[in-house]
Amino acid sequence: MMVMTRFDPLREMISLREAMNRLFEQSFVRPLWRLDGEARPQLPLDVYEEEQGYIVRALVPGVKPEDIGLEVQDQSLVIRVNYPTAVEEGRQVNWLLHEIGSGACERVVTFERPIDAEKVEAHYEHGVLTITVPVAEGSRPRRISITAAEAERQPVTA
Repeated sequence: MMVMTRFDPLREMISLREAMNRLFEQSFVRPLWRLDGEARPQLPLDVYEEEQGYIVRALVPGVKPEDIGLEVQDQSLVIRVNYPTAVEEGRQVNWLLHEIGSGACERVVTFERPIDAEKVEAHYEHGVLTITVPVAEGSRPRRISITAAEAERQPVTA
């Protein structure tokens, strides 16, 4: 099935802007390393769109469902995760390598189309959180059936 989309000359510029925003965020806003040498927790996401809405998948290995917070605000989904620490609180260790982050992490996903906040569902299995975010009924594409008028029958005279 071929999907027709309207040509948008700014789409490439927006994609470039999003790539630059991601690069800036990973480098300065949410760098992998803190100044004290400890690793920051990262919350990797996959987000894709289907006809009925959006699917968000988050990798949260080792995190209990009660340590995950989800919130819908306007057209955005806020995901908060508290990653457990590898070493008990107060215990002194000499880290040789510390790449697995711990502590709080937050990601916000803003959707292009209006979403139905009442129907958002989340499922957690094997360290993967899958969130189904349906779009609002009015913004969903819908098929429209076409009825044909019956052709008038003309008597043929010969």
